[in-house]
Amino acid sequence: MREVFAVDLEALYGGSFVNWEAVGESWQKRTLPSRMLLIRARAYLERSGRPELPERVEIISRASLPEEIRRAFASPPEPEDEDTSSAWGDFIDAALVAELEVVSYGERPPILQELRAGLEKAAEEAGERTPLGRWFLARRDALPGRDLPDDTGYLPV
Repeated sequence: MREVFAVDLEALYGGSFVNWEAVGESWQKRTLPSRMLLIRARAYLERSGRPELPERVEIISRASLPEEIRRAFASPPEPEDEDTSSAWGDFIDAALVAELEVVSYGERPPILQELRAGLEKAAEEAGERTPLGRWFLARRDALPGRDLPDDTGYLPV
């Protein structure tokens, strides 16, 4: 019998699927996606005005990132605030792109497949018509690689 696990919707909405240490590595390498992340962080902070959560400050404390990115990560909006939530989604999308910039090409397809499946499950659990469900679907739709094969067992040449 297959064991089914519930998705931690709050953690996923908070960007738990982003490897912030890899994002910091991308920042150190001065990649274009890392600079775009800074722009998205600034745009989010302009709309947000939310206080930083101490537990989120701790999560990102080891990553070598500018203060604006840290502040943005530490202050996620409520999913019901769709305008701010949209800017938050843009920020999380940009963080994922910066992370993927330092992931080898061969590792990307399985990561993207897993992310896509997880975001679909999260949207299903949240209710696809709810603000949170729509947010998860928008993140899924923003992922690159729709042209990749369904079977993640292949070896790229």
